[in-house]
Amino acid sequence: MFSTKATQSLKNLFASYHEPTALSKQQSQKLLDGLKSSFRRHLDQEYGQSSQSPAAPFEATVIAAPTRMSATNRHLKDILSNPLFSYNKDINSTFPSVLPPSQRDPLEVFDHAVARGMMTPKAAIGCMIAKHKQLQTLDPGVNALASSRTASRVIQWLRSSGAEHDLRFLDNQTFIRTLAPFMVAEELEEIAWEWLSRTVNDTSGSLSDGKRLRRASNLLAEVVRTKCQPQYGNLDAGISTMLQAQHIFQNSPLVSELLVSSWRSVSWFSTVEAYSRTAASEELFDAHLATADRLSKPLLVERAHLHLYHPTHPNHVPALQFFKNTQALRSLVTAMGPKRSVSEKFGLGSWLACLGHDTVNHLIQSGRTQEAQGVTELLQAEVSGLFNDKLEPA
Repeated sequence: MFSTKATQSLKNLFASYHEPTALSKQQSQKLLDGLKSSFRRHLDQEYGQSSQSPAAPFEATVIAAPTRMSATNRHLKDILSNPLFSYNKDINSTFPSVLPPSQRDPLEVFDHAVARGMMTPKAAIGCMIAKHKQLQTLDPGVNALASSRTASRVIQWLRSSGAEHDLRFLDNQTFIRTLAPFMVAEELEEIAWEWLSRTVNDTSGSLSDGKRLRRASNLLAEVVRTKCQPQYGNLDAGISTMLQAQHIFQNSPLVSELLVSSWRSVSWFSTVEAYSRTAASEELFDAHLATADRLSKPLLVERAHLHLYHPTHPNHVPALQFFKNTQALRSLVTAMGPKRSVSEKFGLGSWLACLGHDTVNHLIQSGRTQEAQGVTELLQAEVSGLFNDKLEPA
């Protein structure tokens, strides 16, 4: 038995203790929103400033990722590596690491944000760019990109967040341009083809033809451009990818416009930037030239330039015919306007300046000095304003 004095002391001790009142639902939500806002601000400061274009919002609804009939093992591995299931850092911490940004793995930040449901397209772009820079510093080859599994993580996030359901992220060209090199390096192009097919063949009526065309054209162009880069492939690989799209969608009414951007990219790399790449094979080069007949635009400048750079039979005749048609040339220059600079990547002004320069050089090297002089005088009279700027390689 406790003495009366001891019992009274215990009563006095517990009498001074008051259990804190529980937070109301409104207070709990306010606290959670505050933590989320703080984390997102931190994420934007570290990784969200790399994108100059606004990103379309993604749906927050979580839907199951579609089961793939092929690459089953890879799909299962992607599911198990999803940060929603596998991220084992302290989930209650607001930030993933106290390391300075220069030492922090961008994918750790990505995984942490995904696990907490706080990842955004803008921050994803920043994480991918930071990871690419980090990997290129360590190993400039494609193997480092492939082993990082960056594309796998991003694609799994698109699926688990519901963004892959309606493919709205395809509207964000910066996002696709940043993701494409990782997808090619990790051999995940079949997923890009799936997105492309769903977009081109969408007959639900929920999207206009214009929006479907923009989404599909941008996606195909980024994959083709990536495949043309020496670290990921070559011109043959880029042309083959474009020809594959032409074959798959040959019956689509969109095909004549779908291929334009990709075709112009391959043509630019084959001419303006030919100095930095191995020439395409004759067979694929001819197939690329022939594809122009199926496109919705005449592309006279690009086609004339391609003939000059044919890998086995360079031909200056199309370029001479183009420059001799002074009326068409003047109309083209007028349509471009005074603000079009030759430093614009893939711009028609850039192409016209390069075509003129290469045509004159080809004629001189062929001993046709009189014709070279005629083209030079024509360029000085009609398009001299386009030569004020200096071309810069990609």
